[in-house]
Amino acid sequence: MKQGLASLLKAIAGIAGVVFLLAPVTSMGILVTVIALVVAIIAGVTGSHLSDDDDQGGGYWPKGPNSSGSG
Repeated sequence: MKQGLASLLKAIAGIAGVVFLLAPVTSMGILVTVIALVVAIIAGVTGSHLSDDDDQGGGYWPKGPNSSGSG
């Protein structure tokens, strides 16, 4: 459930990013651009925090010797 919600939020962030890039620079287009940027940032950050990408071993600190991934 949580992983599906994270994927959905990342997709929403991607669509909002495309809208941000393709919005025209007019009076209404600037409002759409700002709203799309805010939605893209919020959905992208929330989706990244909900996803379980921490199990892939990324990051600066290595895993400890007692972790289940080493062996």
